[in-house]
Amino acid sequence: MVPEKLQLRNFMCYGEDVPPLQFAGLHVACLSGQNGAGKSALLDALTWALWGKARAKSDDDLITLGREEMEVVLEFLLDNQLYRVIRRRKRGKRAGMTTLDFQAREHDGSWRRLSGDTISETQAEINRVLRIEYDTFINSAFLIQGRADEFTGRKPAERKQVLADILGLS
Repeated sequence: MVPEKLQLRNFMCYGEDVPPLQFAGLHVACLSGQNGAGKSALLDALTWALWGKARAKSDDDLITLGREEMEVVLEFLLDNQLYRVIRRRKRGKRAGMTTLDFQAREHDGSWRRLSGDTISETQAEINRVLRIEYDTFINSAFLIQGRADEFTGRKPAERKQVLADILGLS
């Protein structure tokens, strides 16, 4: 999976009018900036778009202060196919509302819907296409700030399962 474009609206420290982050053509990227500038928020946006998970305690904590809704759009390339994930969250008094759309780019430039009827069906399709789940991702290719020992802190059977998932043995 190669990220191509990341768009944020009211996600964590990023407000309304944030230009999209274009990854196309990059082989290596370095995120640098002062503490609190939003470097880790970009990585949280990636995992929240793909799996609906980030470092925050709740999804509502990811919405920019003073705003009622947020959106993360991630376009990524996998096996020469461009995909787009659009995950939105609206703040709610009891339980907020999240929507998830998954699409594939057609040859004519249009987007074909891959979403299921529910968020869980759509999430299952994203996982199927990616061939990796969140826990495997954060224990292999991605280290979450403050949780670098995520893999080593697991029980031996859990570490074995993560490695089996990475190697496609399960």
